[in-house]
Amino acid sequence: MIGAFMSMFDSGVVNVGLPVMAKQFGVTMNSVQWVTSIYLLIMSALLPILGTIADHFGRRKIYNLGFFVISIFTLFCGFSMNLPMLIIMRSLQAVGGAMVMANGMAIVTENYPPTERGKNIGVLAMTMAIGSIAGPPLGGLAIGLWGWQTVFFLTFVVSISGFAASYFSIPRDKKTENKHFEFDALGSVLLVIAIITFIYGFSNLNTMGLRNPLIYGSVLAFLITSISFILYERKVSYPVIDLNLFNNWIFTSSVISSLISFITMYSPTVLIPFYYQRVLGFSTEKSGLYMMAFPIAMAVISPFSGALSDKIGATILTASGLLINGVALILLANSTLHTPVYLILVYLALMGLSLGLFQSPNNSCIMGNVPKTKLGAANGITQLVKNLGMVIGIAFSVSLFSVFFGKTANNYGANFLESTQKVYYIAAVLSFIGALISGIRNKNQKEE
Repeated sequence: MIGAFMSMFDSGVVNVGLPVMAKQFGVTMNSVQWVTSIYLLIMSALLPILGTIADHFGRRKIYNLGFFVISIFTLFCGFSMNLPMLIIMRSLQAVGGAMVMANGMAIVTENYPPTERGKNIGVLAMTMAIGSIAGPPLGGLAIGLWGWQTVFFLTFVVSISGFAASYFSIPRDKKTENKHFEFDALGSVLLVIAIITFIYGFSNLNTMGLRNPLIYGSVLAFLITSISFILYERKVSYPVIDLNLFNNWIFTSSVISSLISFITMYSPTVLIPFYYQRVLGFSTEKSGLYMMAFPIAMAVISPFSGALSDKIGATILTASGLLINGVALILLANSTLHTPVYLILVYLALMGLSLGLFQSPNNSCIMGNVPKTKLGAANGITQLVKNLGMVIGIAFSVSLFSVFFGKTANNYGANFLESTQKVYYIAAVLSFIGALISGIRNKNQKEE
């Protein structure tokens, strides 16, 4: 639970401190943005690798070491004297973050009976939502009182608590070491390059534009390394990602549905703050407060949907969740300049409820349909899909909005709503497709 909480808490407290860091270091926002971007890049690239390594060498070892690494380099982040040092420390901190995130659900799945899997994963989802709620206000308060360094000291307190709790509570790893295991070095390198080039290309698509050579280069590198990775992994005895996992339709459909859910989730997440501030004229603080409707609703429903999936399975809950999510997006799309703010909050809360209804049962379904020896790999893939969905959702929603909005400056509010309407309709269609995939996931196979 502490690891799940910290995964969202860290990003929240750090993001709120970026403007202050930029001012103190005398750098632009584009430069200081690497404090968060490098963390996402490194952690995403290492998630599947560290999950697979944990499958062979023990999840408890990797998980505990992850908290320790985070704790050490979080302190160094707080003591950084300049931006390059801070970015380097964040890169090393991300290694620990990947160790923790790649093993949380796997440890929960391994150490509890299948009848409690959904409930426990629901609790993890709830604590993640609480972390996203707590991060920005606590970070803003700490920065206002003691400076930007304190956001890292807050993360240190959480991470060292996680290290102590996991050290004393998680059962020791069972000795299942394979003496013939060989680390897939080349496959890992190809995977890291593929993930980093993908995330870098999509993250910078809106600022650099499609015609930028760096974007072209990233896309080309991603395609070449991805194809090479797939071809190479099929020949390796101990691949960094066992592609045979995707032969299981329930696993594959669950991963695809998860990707779609995060893409649709981040469409309004990135556009609604502009609606609050530029259309309605709300302050940054007020708009931030109103954005909490989504994670609060998600935190409320997640443990209940997870527990319910233990009794009735995941299919009905996940399909219903994405269906309701699509309806909520359509309601948002039809908002006007005269729509009461409380209705916008209701629509966002409905999205939070629907995705909370989806995520916990879906993750439980993923973890329940892989062998125990592959839980780390499955966990790493699940967390990677979350990050990729976030990146794609932000890039596509902003790009589509920019195309629909055009260059006109007249009647900003009406043009904004007309443009976001199209984005939300596209996201709704994606959500309905995800609901269909979720609904037929167990057509030929039985969920475990």
